[in-house]
Amino acid sequence: MKPSYAIATPSYAGDIERCRLLCASIDRFVTGHAMHYLLVEDKDVALFKPLAGPRRQVIAESALLPSWLKPRPDPLALGRRRIWTGFRALRRGIPPLRGWHVQQLRKFALPLVSGEDVILFADSDMLFLRPFDVTYLGEDQAVRLYVKPAGITAAMTEHVAWCEMAARLLGLPRPTMPSPDYINNLVSWRRDNVRALLTRIEQISGRDWVSAIASQRQFSEYMIYGYFVERVLGLEAAGHTPDGFELCKVYWGGDAGGLASLRSFEDVLDEGQVAVGVQSFIGQPVERLKALFEAQ
Repeated sequence: MKPSYAIATPSYAGDIERCRLLCASIDRFVTGHAMHYLLVEDKDVALFKPLAGPRRQVIAESALLPSWLKPRPDPLALGRRRIWTGFRALRRGIPPLRGWHVQQLRKFALPLVSGEDVILFADSDMLFLRPFDVTYLGEDQAVRLYVKPAGITAAMTEHVAWCEMAARLLGLPRPTMPSPDYINNLVSWRRDNVRALLTRIEQISGRDWVSAIASQRQFSEYMIYGYFVERVLGLEAAGHTPDGFELCKVYWGGDAGGLASLRSFEDVLDEGQVAVGVQSFIGQPVERLKALFEAQ
């Protein structure tokens, strides 16, 4: 039987307009999925609720993560930012977390409550620009997993730390460099693998999986999943096939200046690419992205 598919997007109030654009692009271009999940903080549920529909569901963080991990205003930022902490979290040895930490935890938690076999993660600062059937990810039952062989070198200090943390969590030997890289946009996971992954983390750490992961603070959800399915299960047994092609064209920083001169995103998409991601921190106005989207 062919696997069922879902799309998942962790987001927050500051990205609502970008997320609205992502949803419009999914509705226009994407097929083959049973549901699109928006994973948001409880206080943002009402803001995102208008985006819900027959194939889009807004899930509150409280339905995914334990009650002892609570968001609150960051006193060091005069309340302009949020941190996830509290007495019970600190007692568990969990340092204050930022939003990007908690968005990763939501990704791990979703397969514990959702029913689809495969989840494709689409961040709220990206949008689809060409027709895309998500069932393409699972030809012959083996689901595509983004893997860039030797993509992480010893010089990439932060990435090396993520690799080492993933290995510790999974009870694996310290990894040598270069390491495969599993970090990308439009990464697909299998639900049963995530459940097995979290069970392994709990068995090795002797703690609940949220505490085990969050206590490290420096982690990458994609590296943890990639190490598990390739080094613990084996890709074939995990039901994955490796693929280093980037389905999404991503703008991270200085190269985004070229967006101002584009007539449409077709000018920059490579053959086979179906989406573009423009990181929200590089300051491109949503109105410009919307104009380029509407020019498709």
